Amino acid sequence: MKAVQWLGMFMAASLTATLASASSQQAHEPSVPAAMALERLQQGNERFVSGHPTTKDLVHDRQALVSAQHPYAVVVACSDSRVAPEAIFDASLGELFVVRVAGNVVDDDVLGSIEYAAMHLHCRLVLMMGHDGCGAVQATLTGDSAPHVIALAHHIEPAAKVAKAKGLDAAGTLAAAVRENARLQADRVTRESAPLAELVKKHELEVVRGVYHLDTGRLELLASPPTAAAK
Repeated sequence: MKAVQWLGMFMAASLTATLASASSQQAHEPSVPAAMALERLQQGNERFVSGHPTTKDLVHDRQALVSAQHPYAVVVACSDSRVAPEAIFDASLGELFVVRVAGNVVDDDVLGSIEYAAMHLHCRLVLMMGHDGCGAVQATLTGDSAPHVIALAHHIEPAAKVAKAKGLDAAGTLAAAVRENARLQADRVTRESAPLAELVKKHELEVVRGVYHLDTGRLELLASPPTAAAK
């Protein structure tokens, strides 16, 4: 038993040292300003739309990233198979810290992932990205009996209510709900995380909202409330 306990303590100490070393390496890597990170996302999206992606050496990139990662932005996106941020923004390994969940909803796990990227990897931009025809948003509008889909819908319901109040047809209501959901989920990032709110207050983090259009491949940025993002 003593040998097992010693081994456990040794492994825990080794893991702590490894994490500390990685954090030290990451701390010495300069962070990308939010405005520059957003520009890089937009430029990558334009390459994707035009069909002129950059040439990537994934083997080289993989080997270069073994000891540390330095993503320039966080992208919170839906799990929809048509919505792959690395492809949409023409990014290679290690460039984006991607958090994906159906309906791009923000819960404790998502908040924890964003906090890690902002506080330990020094990402200064968070993009909350909804998309056309989102199934999770549609399920919220029409109702779904699957218990865990209902759990997702709980987070989307406020956006669905706003969209339904507009008196639009089914397609218009879905589109409005997708846009409202991107806005409200982005608001939750700083409303429910004190560390992230503090970073925004200190102009060390910016949260932006957008909708990805399936037909064109373009990201449409949504206007942010004046107090919701750092300038």
